[in-house]
Amino acid sequence: MNPILFLDIDGVLNPHICPQYELDYELNKKLSEKFNNPAIKKLNIYFVNQIYYGFNKKSCELIQKLVNEFDAKIVLTSSWRLYYTKEEIESMFEIAGIHNAFIDFTAQGNPRNSVIREYIYAHNIKRFLVIDDFDMHNNFGYRFIQTSHFFNEANYHQARYALKLQENL
Repeated sequence: MNPILFLDIDGVLNPHICPQYELDYELNKKLSEKFNNPAIKKLNIYFVNQIYYGFNKKSCELIQKLVNEFDAKIVLTSSWRLYYTKEEIESMFEIAGIHNAFIDFTAQGNPRNSVIREYIYAHNIKRFLVIDDFDMHNNFGYRFIQTSHFFNEANYHQARYALKLQENL
């Protein structure tokens, strides 16, 4: 079974300190053509610009690197799951450069750690990581990676080590 990355967005891919950028009104069209994905054209222009210009490129690359190395899948835990459809989130990951990994959302509810646990039990998940800027170390131990502003190289190495520890589960 593929390992699951329970992924938050704000403070992980979308840094708390957002770079300044000028709104590109043609970005939807450009990216829709680039990815041959007509769904991107329909997305909110502010949403697309925030992903393309606001997400930390290196963080997205490092998450994709984990996905590739471990054939990991992503379950979104972020509050973004409450505001966007599955199709919009799939497009978001495509724009961010994270391909073929997003599979699901956790259910609505609080606290987040309980919702993640419910998902783990309901789907009989053995190998997983929780990547979030909110501290859940007491809930998930070494399977929790806490970010500070965004997912960085040190977080990547910690995540890689934690996934290696779970290879024989």
